[in-house]
Amino acid sequence: MASPPENPPLFQSRSRYPGAAIRVRYPDVIALRLTALLILLCVAAAPVIALDSQAIFERNEQAVYQIHVINRDTGKKSSIGSGFIFDRPQHLATNYHVVSQFIEKPDRYELRFVASDGAEGPLRLVAVDAVHDLALVEADAPFGDPLQVGEPPPKGAALYAMGNPLDLGLTIAAGTNGGVLSQTDDSRILFSGSLNAGMSGGPTFDDRGTVVGINVSTARNDISFIVPTRYLQSLSAATVVPAEDFRQVITQQIREYQIRYLQGMIDGAWPSTNLRRMRVPGAISPTVRCWDASPKPKDEHLYRRFSISCKNENDIYLSDTLEVGKILYEYLWIESDHLEPLRFYRLYQALNNSQFSSKADKDDVERFRCDTQFVDLGGQTFKTTVCARGYKNYPGLSDLLFSAAMVGHDRQGFIFNLDLSGTDFGAAGRLIVRMLEGLQWLP
Repeated sequence: MASPPENPPLFQSRSRYPGAAIRVRYPDVIALRLTALLILLCVAAAPVIALDSQAIFERNEQAVYQIHVINRDTGKKSSIGSGFIFDRPQHLATNYHVVSQFIEKPDRYELRFVASDGAEGPLRLVAVDAVHDLALVEADAPFGDPLQVGEPPPKGAALYAMGNPLDLGLTIAAGTNGGVLSQTDDSRILFSGSLNAGMSGGPTFDDRGTVVGINVSTARNDISFIVPTRYLQSLSAATVVPAEDFRQVITQQIREYQIRYLQGMIDGAWPSTNLRRMRVPGAISPTVRCWDASPKPKDEHLYRRFSISCKNENDIYLSDTLEVGKILYEYLWIESDHLEPLRFYRLYQALNNSQFSSKADKDDVERFRCDTQFVDLGGQTFKTTVCARGYKNYPGLSDLLFSAAMVGHDRQGFIFNLDLSGTDFGAAGRLIVRMLEGLQWLP
């Protein structure tokens, strides 16, 4: 884009020779300074014109593209998303999940763009940020001028998201900035507009027409999320790597993030709560929410069960069958005044059967390997079991399942379960130790 002409100087030399002295009377200087001050005040007070959705759409429709993932065998699209010109004239920014099929199977899929006028062409993947669901793709020829990016406006301000919903054509959705979500580790902004499939990777504008975010996901009607542009700006400085190295890069990104994320939990101050006769850690991070999960008591039950369930909302998308970064932990207390010890033990044993929640299949992960020990924790003896399995395509990432069940009581039981997906094994182990240190028996 052509740069605007420089403002003419307020004081013109009265000589055609550079460096010649300017002779003016003192009152003239005062008048000129007052004039300059008035001009500056007028410029500063000039209102910024807010654009409506139509103006934003018309200004930017040529800079927003469809991104297609094409099956090489059929020549047909397998999935679609959106992207926009960013950083360089030949670059499009989009979401990682839009191009994830290509990353998983580059021999089977290819990437192509489609412009608003129907023009299309091939794309190359040049950089990814799997943690924040971002990617950069590149074409052979320039698309045009990159869009201007900036920081999100204040909470409550108008936002406008552009994209290609359900492959129905380019459109724009209006909404408001709901603020940064602490549950997502400062990497998501709540957007009140409606984002539909196909709009992922498109730009989100403020009312000045500046890109302030990237469309990423939706939870339900009018509950959507965008990624702040600061993460995209960091990605633009990333080293371009060949396609065969992307999984290695993704593994490194996730491991480094998980180490920082879990260490932040370990170093933090945790609230505690009481579950009957056990004091336990509460929400161990602002990204974690805890809820009562106790079943509704029934008169015919011969025992009582109390439960607290906690989880984070910080999932990282890898593929249709893999989401990593999940943390789920629960505390279960069970007691009975009526069951004989043998019947209580059988019930307790049946409840101590934690299952790892995951859509991963045998092509994604290895089999769990487990180890069991008896340890003293918080004044009680516990049977602990830790199970781990590695990721076949992302070596260095692991799923961990940990369980600790209190033993030595005839009619009371306490179980602590913790699941972590796609994490660093060492960092996860340190978190487990810190959480176990927070268990305390209440006499």
